[in-house]
Amino acid sequence: MRKLYTEFKSLLKNIAIEENVDLLIFRPLAFGLVKIIHRFPVTPNQLSLSSIAFGIMSGIMFSFGTKQSFIYAGILYGLTRVLDCSDGMIARLKKNGTPVGRIVDGVVDYINAIAVFVGMGIGLSKSGLSLPVNPWILLIIAGGCMAVHAMVNDFYKNEFEAYALGKKKSNADDKKIFADELNKLRQNKVKPIDQFLIKIYLKYLNIQGSKSPQKFNYDQKRYYQVNRVLMRFWTTIATSTYILMIMISAFLFDPKMFFYFSIIAANIWMLIFWRVQVFFNKKNRS
Repeated sequence: MRKLYTEFKSLLKNIAIEENVDLLIFRPLAFGLVKIIHRFPVTPNQLSLSSIAFGIMSGIMFSFGTKQSFIYAGILYGLTRVLDCSDGMIARLKKNGTPVGRIVDGVVDYINAIAVFVGMGIGLSKSGLSLPVNPWILLIIAGGCMAVHAMVNDFYKNEFEAYALGKKKSNADDKKIFADELNKLRQNKVKPIDQFLIKIYLKYLNIQGSKSPQKFNYDQKRYYQVNRVLMRFWTTIATSTYILMIMISAFLFDPKMFFYFSIIAANIWMLIFWRVQVFFNKKNRS
């Protein structure tokens, strides 16, 4: 059992930056899947594409607008996250991950979310469920909140890896690395799809780091001690939590639960811990 747990941990990112819901639910399920398929010629990108397929199927099931179809849709949406977690784990196991693969991994979440939200909009319009306003308005607001919270979580995760773990570059350095890679691909006139994905990712980084593009100096030990706790709070409003809330709401056929979480509770949470994060960053800055 201990050997299995050690192997599981070796396929994770640093536990400090793993999302709470992923650690408790989706990563263990993904690990079981990886143990089954790792002997086959399965690539991370194939798992990512499979995740998108399940996301589209989830959206289709949501669009029927019945209690039973919502249950199926919730299960399918959960499976998208299992597959999404699996691609990174199998990349670490087989050591065949790529920088563009990291971008693909992020794009998958957005494609699946769009498919699911569109399906929910159609389904809720048919369902006859009582909502305070038009379901499309609620879904647009909730989707915007989900995107913002994902970007904020991703930003602080990247900063934690840079300043606390020393394992990767900060947001500013990340932009330079991918800009250089894009220029290289342009000069060699190769991999147009990779070029397109890098362009999207650079725009994402610009939005994500627009408030604090500069680099700072922190005491690494102190930064780690404080921010490993804060990371647990940030991951509470990350993508995996949104997926879990959509699943629960679908199983109960009660979308209000998801809307209250995404539009009200998660935003209050973000504002509180943004102020806490700013306070500790200023305090620990050298």
